[in-house]
Amino acid sequence: MKIAFLSGGAREQALRYILERGENVCAVLTPLLKESNRRFEKVILSAIEYGVPVFPVTRESVKEVLSEIKPDIIVSCGFPYIVDQSVISLARYAINVHPTLLPKYRGYRSGPYILINGEQESGVTVHFITPEMDRGDILIQRKFPVSPFDTTASMYRKSQEIEPTCLYEALSLLKSGEVTTQPQNEEEASEYLHLRTPVDSQIDPQRSLTELFNEIRACDPESYPAYFYHENEKVCIKIWRPEKSAIDQDMI
Repeated sequence: MKIAFLSGGAREQALRYILERGENVCAVLTPLLKESNRRFEKVILSAIEYGVPVFPVTRESVKEVLSEIKPDIIVSCGFPYIVDQSVISLARYAINVHPTLLPKYRGYRSGPYILINGEQESGVTVHFITPEMDRGDILIQRKFPVSPFDTTASMYRKSQEIEPTCLYEALSLLKSGEVTTQPQNEEEASEYLHLRTPVDSQIDPQRSLTELFNEIRACDPESYPAYFYHENEKVCIKIWRPEKSAIDQDMI
């Protein structure tokens, strides 16, 4: 089956994994590469390495490009554009890879809220694409434990470690024709569409550190560290464990 791989994030691991296992990726579609989105450059370079045509697209040109390619399977993996019904209908299957346990934490920027809310597990979900974002029936879902010392960086790493196998397993099911899905339970659903900015890292110094711990570790200590104001001066917070194990890598 011909696969069109749609990506706009740093998802080269998933792409390389399925290519190395012989999947017929006929095209990679990404947004136009700009200085502000260099994070998915490795997807483009990986496609070029394997001889897969790359199509830079705008939101409006996705349908036109896919109409020419005629894929059997559309894979959205970190793709920033909404795939509407006119695009979905161009392929036999259209699936999305989402880095949370749907129906919880729908949305493009939901990751930090897993930490803020003190969740004890997260994972990756592969689901069918519908016109409503992150609401299609679930094809594959795999979990991993969330440590009290996880950060946004370690959560991203953990999801990337299992995402390639989840996608490959989903593709294998689609090709076999033995597809069993699970509808999403709307009673368990949550959605986070707010793109966090540095101002979201401001904390209330009147609360205890124990109460604030999850909020602090959900802030990127380099790009948008947690902070508060003391005598009108901004004070940033960085937390770490001096005896952290080497295997904890990018955790606190």
